[in-house]
Amino acid sequence: MNTVPGPTPRAGTGPSRQKGFSLVELMVVVAIIGILAMIALPQYQRFSAKAKLAGALAEVAGGKVGVESLLAEGSDITTPASIGLPETSSRCDAIAVTTDVTNGATSINCELKNDAAIGSGNLTLDRDSEGVWLCRSDISDQSLLPQGCQA
Repeated sequence: MNTVPGPTPRAGTGPSRQKGFSLVELMVVVAIIGILAMIALPQYQRFSAKAKLAGALAEVAGGKVGVESLLAEGSDITTPASIGLPETSSRCDAIAVTTDVTNGATSINCELKNDAAIGSGNLTLDRDSEGVWLCRSDISDQSLLPQGCQA
């Protein structure tokens, strides 16, 4: 049997394997990442603002024990240091304590550091004359407050 070889294929015309990604595929991936970032970034910023407010509440909540202790002893509450709190903290520009000596009503106020997501405002722990503590704040978006502070 005599076989005659057929024509040899020219270079570059035979079956080839695809190597890498096409420009269209890369553009689709970039678009998907952009859409995900557009959705995730506002949620992250909201979560971050909530965490800052929860941290500020935790920083001043430690003063409640000091207030109760000093009121039980009949001592005066004059400064944040007298109840174990600093004058400022990482989340509070100023911490102040006020007390009504006639009935024991006390307020621990944290003047929040100005933040783009929260703005400026105060976070206050109020103790009424019966010893019940309530949390309140004057920030614009009340939904950012920790659950114990929401009205």
